[in-house]
Amino acid sequence: MTRILLKNIGTLHTCDDRRQVLKHAYLVIDGNIIREVDAGTAPDGVFDSEVDLAGCIVMPGLVNIHHHFYQSVSRAVPAAQRGHLVAWLKLVYPIWSRLTPADLAAATSAACAELLLTGCTTTADHSYLLPGARAEYVDEEVSAALETGIRLHLVRGSLTTFEDDIEQELTTRLGARAGGLLDDEQSVLADMTRTARRYHDTSFGSRTRVGFGPTTVTYRNMQFMRDIATLATEFGCGLHTHFHPRLDEREAAAQLPGGTPTGFLKETGWLRPSTWFAHSTRLNDHEMAVLGDAGCAIAHCPRMILRLGARVPPIHMYQRHGIRVGVGVDGAASNDAGSMIGELRLVPLLHRLAGGEGTVPHQEWIDPDDALDMATRVGADILGRTDIGSIAAGMSADITAFKLDAIGYAGAVADPLAALLLAGSEQRAFLTMVDGRIKVLNGSLCDQDEHRLRRGLDNAANRILAEAAQLTGVVYENYPNRT
Repeated sequence: MTRILLKNIGTLHTCDDRRQVLKHAYLVIDGNIIREVDAGTAPDGVFDSEVDLAGCIVMPGLVNIHHHFYQSVSRAVPAAQRGHLVAWLKLVYPIWSRLTPADLAAATSAACAELLLTGCTTTADHSYLLPGARAEYVDEEVSAALETGIRLHLVRGSLTTFEDDIEQELTTRLGARAGGLLDDEQSVLADMTRTARRYHDTSFGSRTRVGFGPTTVTYRNMQFMRDIATLATEFGCGLHTHFHPRLDEREAAAQLPGGTPTGFLKETGWLRPSTWFAHSTRLNDHEMAVLGDAGCAIAHCPRMILRLGARVPPIHMYQRHGIRVGVGVDGAASNDAGSMIGELRLVPLLHRLAGGEGTVPHQEWIDPDDALDMATRVGADILGRTDIGSIAAGMSADITAFKLDAIGYAGAVADPLAALLLAGSEQRAFLTMVDGRIKVLNGSLCDQDEHRLRRGLDNAANRILAEAAQLTGVVYENYPNRT
């Protein structure tokens, strides 16, 4: 069993229920478990390795509760830089229609590497673009993620319906069933079952767990939503989907059992503590109360809000209603970046603008401690995990550390966490440890070639963009409506 000492820690945020902060601390890791946490002089003993974290701020590994790995093949595409959600999706779905299982593996490797480099040790991936419900898509993704060393919560998703009029437009442009992107529901349910049987591991310290959920609430087929919820109950999996109902969705729900979007979710068995929704930027007070009473949670992805010009969600109102809120990176095409610490830096700032200038009482502004709590302990709880998310004896050894010695932190001496989230601009962690294994040290991947990962994804992205351009006639390198 490998024994590791992390010593001379400048500031250690445990992120436990009391939010304890230790100064001049140390950690002893035995195998994949934290054995000792304390302040003061590190103990004597024989260690396989010692890491000096003088000048670092140390915290639990960050927990990302919403992502779309596959979108990494379409980052920073000029043609998709203007347009709200539906217009943006119409441009990028043709790109994604060219995705192969090998492309998904390349995207997964790159996305997970970037997460590890920015302090994330556990990630959920809402993997809903799996054409034909082919098992090799899921298997390639899981294999690639595990090779990076990250913990994976795979939300085996589906694409059985599109937002707004996207289906009609894509079918016209790409062919039947939106060029083959639309899934067959029974095939999806069969592969959800296969995926859970193969990868859903609820044991302490497990590296893979599984959740279920379509890309968005499927109002057109109530039974499909019920069937997914039934599978989640059978396997003990979480439920996850995008939920921020548009006007047309509210009108559709009014004609269905339940009468409202949240009523529909209740009728289909989706309102439960193991359900978490992405974004939820358009909730009214009643919907917030319903989700809070049901114990549901929300993934807040702040950079996506800015990238797509979406509504800034009133996080303080969600929390007032008892809704747990965690942090997500979201897909690289609706973010363009993939940095977990980058998202965390936006959480305390973007929230202040919800509803317009001065609308959020300053007493309820999210501070750095609140943000870190959302991205560690709360995120772990949302994913149903009690073995990660805080630093304490007996917990899994998922840890990250950031150095605060760059000029961007100069003068920020009052609070190291405030310095990290409000002052500096460095993205890379000094150390990231998952399950007792050091995956990042001194800002570099320990056992993967970062440049090889980039070349692999760049090659896939070049091919995919060329194929999508030939298919649609869109010049993806040009910005739209440029005057």
